[in-house]
Amino acid sequence: MNPDTFRILKGQAIAFFAFDVGYSISLDQITALLPATPQRPLSKKKQTPSYLQYVHPPAVLDLGTLDVPPLPLGKVLATVFDFGAISISYSWPLPGPETDLRLHDLPEIANRLYHSNLEVRAKEQVSSLINNLRSAISKPNLAPLVEDYFVFVVERHDANIRGDDLLQSNRSTIAQVLRFEVQPLSTEEQDEAVSKKISYYENDLIVIDWNSAFLVDRDYEDTVNVLELLNIELLEARYVDTQLDKRIKGYETMGRRPWNWPIPLRTPYLQEIKDLAELRIESSLLRERVDNVLKLVGDLYLSRVHSAAAEKVHLQEWSRLISHKLDIVNGFYAMLTDRVRTVQSQTMELIIVILILVELVLALRS
Repeated sequence: MNPDTFRILKGQAIAFFAFDVGYSISLDQITALLPATPQRPLSKKKQTPSYLQYVHPPAVLDLGTLDVPPLPLGKVLATVFDFGAISISYSWPLPGPETDLRLHDLPEIANRLYHSNLEVRAKEQVSSLINNLRSAISKPNLAPLVEDYFVFVVERHDANIRGDDLLQSNRSTIAQVLRFEVQPLSTEEQDEAVSKKISYYENDLIVIDWNSAFLVDRDYEDTVNVLELLNIELLEARYVDTQLDKRIKGYETMGRRPWNWPIPLRTPYLQEIKDLAELRIESSLLRERVDNVLKLVGDLYLSRVHSAAAEKVHLQEWSRLISHKLDIVNGFYAMLTDRVRTVQSQTMELIIVILILVELVLALRS
């Protein structure tokens, strides 16, 4: 089917921006501070088992509207997660009133959205939220990292076509949408952009790229929620990796630092040992809490969506990097504690020797 003849009757353009704002957030206090609703449970539209649900449903805040011409007025939401992350989402209906929107028009819309300075607006809004929710946030601090993700949803169209056929006949246009390009891409880039595709029913389709997704589905909400969560997971993986990098660079010259001989009641490197222990615990807890937000078990549709998106953003590689750096941190911790124990033991032995000598001198003098 030619993209010039594929007409979009109803759809959504969605942009997510994820931020780390603190160690944890009390969702119970959120509702007392601002009007909020819990994230709705996953639906049964695709035979989702009841155990595939949020462990601690995030709170959703309505932040009003956003105008990005020539799109209709957009809606702004903030999804607040208890592990200290906030996702700012923007959504615009497609098409606008009395607009004859064709598939070939989407690349221009995608390109315009990508270059609309949405990240700057999202940072302003999340900064304002931190001020309003400060009492509910443990260790409030807006990290400089931000992770974005765009989803283009076709809810209804005027074509009777299978999802696979739609992709095959419109590869170039869909690849342009996923890469925010207005010019046709090379065959190699098209292959890379549309390499991850999933269908549940014969006439639906999701194509997942590293920074965007193209979705043809009437019941798209759950899929979009999973992609939003994956964007949060990627942000937190990058955040943990950055924190570990900072600490490792600070400790890799440890062995060349001047050594202060310990005396009773003083432990050298005491602060460093405490910092390393806290870093190990916080990093492990954050990874555990993020991983357990949404239970997706088994070879089911949403699990497949999550796995495909995670592969595209190399989430497993990030996890391996973090595990490796945690091993380095554990090595530093073990090295410091071993050195402290060794030198403290030597100090005690020296004190015993000195006491024995003192006793001998006193005995000889008497």
